[in-house]
Amino acid sequence: MTFCISDLCCQKLKKDNAHKWQEESGRTITMTGIRAEEGGMRTQGGCTVFDEDKLVKFHPLKVVDENWENEFIKRYNIKLCKLYSPPYNFKRTGCRGCPFALDLQEQLDKMKEFLPLEEKACEMLWEPVYSEYRRLGYRLKKKSNQISLFDYKGE
Repeated sequence: MTFCISDLCCQKLKKDNAHKWQEESGRTITMTGIRAEEGGMRTQGGCTVFDEDKLVKFHPLKVVDENWENEFIKRYNIKLCKLYSPPYNFKRTGCRGCPFALDLQEQLDKMKEFLPLEEKACEMLWEPVYSEYRRLGYRLKKKSNQISLFDYKGE
């Protein structure tokens, strides 16, 4: 069985819905809270995106680093979701268990310790992808009982 993943997941679950809302509400500029320091695709591009000479996207936090963000949160006493605080200490709360997450192993480890049902759901949903990642040693550690052909030492 082939199990393909792609960035179409993000496209369908997030971006398409945002565009739909934008059209329905008559908004002409997309404004997001992405920060380049978060890594991945967020490092590409600048704070503004133009289509010809028309501003279509604005990312005012693109250049903000974690220190500035923390100072702002502290100064204005902003209440955050408890998942960002101990004992969880999540850095991001994107799609749960997303195989594209740069810190996927860390997320799953935290879920296993503090939110075991969430971790189990992710393992079930993404099992084909996670298995391949573990086999390849990509983003996920092998489970303690998992072996691969490459582990065989021969006689």
